[in-house]
Amino acid sequence: MKKEGLDKSGVIFLKQRIKEAFASRRILWDMSVSQLKAKYAGLKLGAWWVVIIPLLMASCINFIFVSVFNVSIPNYLFFILSGIFPWFFISQAISESTNAFYANKGIIRQGVFPKEFIPISSVLSNFIHFVMGFCVVLILFFFINVRLVYLLPVLSVILLLNLVFIAGLGMVFAVLNSYLRDTAYFLSVGLMFWFWITPVFYSETMLDFPYRWVCLFNPVTYYISAYRQVLYAGHLPSAGNMIILFLTAFIAFSSGYIFYLKNESEVLKRT
Repeated sequence: MKKEGLDKSGVIFLKQRIKEAFASRRILWDMSVSQLKAKYAGLKLGAWWVVIIPLLMASCINFIFVSVFNVSIPNYLFFILSGIFPWFFISQAISESTNAFYANKGIIRQGVFPKEFIPISSVLSNFIHFVMGFCVVLILFFFINVRLVYLLPVLSVILLLNLVFIAGLGMVFAVLNSYLRDTAYFLSVGLMFWFWITPVFYSETMLDFPYRWVCLFNPVTYYISAYRQVLYAGHLPSAGNMIILFLTAFIAFSSGYIFYLKNESEVLKRT
């Protein structure tokens, strides 16, 4: 019935669903916080793992590339950190939202709430977690870049756009996974490949053409670049970069939301 409404009067139906989602936003927040608490229940270090794991990985990469390969990038550890923290959020949020419908089967038919909240809450939960750890790491960046305090408003915009972008992708992969359970496994392999073509521990400018095109066609490249421009370089991202962030966030979320709505009845039936 909902799918039929979407076909006949898509714009009206979409507006109605957005209003419903906005009115129920408190439920989304509660779901996200609940998932965040459950993730680290019983762990001694709890949410500190969001800081520990990227720091350890960045330290290992720093040792290998500085000590073994003699990379001459100044403050290379901070260079890596400016990319690896956002990457961890992106990869974990996509992975968890992909399996969200199956992981939350128990609540799908409990109560009336927008079911798109299920994958979005997984993304938001990871985002809250990411911001908590990011605030700790941010203190370290002030030691190499005191101008960062003036760039915090811009950094907030980048964070918000990153959240919207990943929420859109999360809905797409969650729907695909409801049709083909192997999607989550394909994605785990794909994320490994995606990591290497994303300039986390290198800069896209270090690559020659045509290899650089691989990075330039990767939308995550522009998010990592924006974070790095602010955190590591201490200046505003280019206008072109920010425009790309706005466009990718809008396209990913709107496409993901519409894709979910068109397949909602089938997704709920399969889960």
